[in-house]
Amino acid sequence: METYQVGLIALGLFSLFAMIAIVTWRRRVAAQALLLEKPLVIEGSLVSSNCFYVATTFSDRPLDRVIAHGLAHRGHANVSVSQTGLEVSRTGELSFIIPKADLLEVTTGSAVIDRAVEKEGLVVIKWRLGKVELQTHFRFVNSELRSEILEALRPLVGSR
Repeated sequence: METYQVGLIALGLFSLFAMIAIVTWRRRVAAQALLLEKPLVIEGSLVSSNCFYVATTFSDRPLDRVIAHGLAHRGHANVSVSQTGLEVSRTGELSFIIPKADLLEVTTGSAVIDRAVEKEGLVVIKWRLGKVELQTHFRFVNSELRSEILEALRPLVGSR
């Protein structure tokens, strides 16, 4: 067998695997989009801070990243706390709100899926999207800003 034939076979196999990966990803996005409602958007904030959006996972499956509605990709974000909930504005992705009626718990953590940081380095928001419980993780570079956001969010948990 000639060298170029081996190269063509390898290129064909790579293309096949890439196509399978893309189709699988799109099927997961479509399946989760049917399961999850689309998040809402609000205006007006009490406290606002820049941070890093790390991930959103299912509460009962912490190793299963939510990929529907643009929630799959981590990146820079701005979070704003208002009387109606938490607004998350992400650079280059869908912005969304977690209404205060859907806030279930606000804690800190140190790891999620593929990200580990120092002790209590992540802000973990447990919330409900429709009938599904999710956990969204944020990383604040400044611990004072993290504390401000936590203090502003905690009174909203459990209020309607």
